[in-house]
Amino acid sequence: RVCPEQTNPFEIKLEEGIGYLFHNGTLDIEITQGSSDTYELAYQLSQLRLNKSQLKLLLKEGGLLDRVRAHSRFAVCLPGEPEPFLVGQWEEIKGLKTSNSYWQYRRTYTGLLGKRGRTSSYSYYYYTPTYWRKDQEDWEDWEDQEDRTIVEVGELRFEIREDGNAYLYMGKESPHTDGELFVSNDMMFVEVEEETFQVKPSYGQDPVWALDPDGNIYHLDHSRVVAFPSGKKSKNVKLPKEVAIALREGEQLYVLTKHSLVVPYEIKEKVRK
Repeated sequence: RVCPEQTNPFEIKLEEGIGYLFHNGTLDIEITQGSSDTYELAYQLSQLRLNKSQLKLLLKEGGLLDRVRAHSRFAVCLPGEPEPFLVGQWEEIKGLKTSNSYWQYRRTYTGLLGKRGRTSSYSYYYYTPTYWRKDQEDWEDWEDQEDRTIVEVGELRFEIREDGNAYLYMGKESPHTDGELFVSNDMMFVEVEEETFQVKPSYGQDPVWALDPDGNIYHLDHSRVVAFPSGKKSKNVKLPKEVAIALREGEQLYVLTKHSLVVPYEIKEKVRK
């Protein structure tokens, strides 16, 4: 529900008093209170009545809750401590700690670009990063570029459009160049000749199938955030148009959702009965 009780921060009852938990991300946790994942975590931690040291041991990177934390960031204000306890990848921008930095490069509600102030044809409801170099210093215009560029990343192909974003390409046009797929700050990017483009989903709902650059197909269980390998893609396999773009790293599969964010799925072999 959208209500004050579901708003950061969330109270945690400790031996020394009340702590306040701020959370950015998604937790792999079972909901028992009919509420959000952060509310659930704060509720369960409060039942333990931990002291501050015990709470830090649980939440810290590599701690007992590291598996459910995934890529989440925590900031916990603790009784008697002047600085918050930070967990996860935090960045410093102009002296301020932030849980990510990609908001610097997004269009504002005015429809203007934050860096150069170029006008945009997008509605103010639509937030999207624009084309940027990896050093995030030099912004480029697209007037001299082709209408689109087809980039090949293994078994995947992407169409780079004039808006500076990359979209999964299912057509027959031959690729113009090769690229590399990577995940950063909960988003997916294609790097082409040292230039970086955000991958945007072309589907309106989260697909149940995913495909990685190696040509592996996965069946997705969204409720448990688990991906089941389903073999290799071949010419005889026809995938639906709404197939998710994925990147595998070890036993984690990073899947692009309909919200332009990346969710880590645990890879498991499906048990056959």
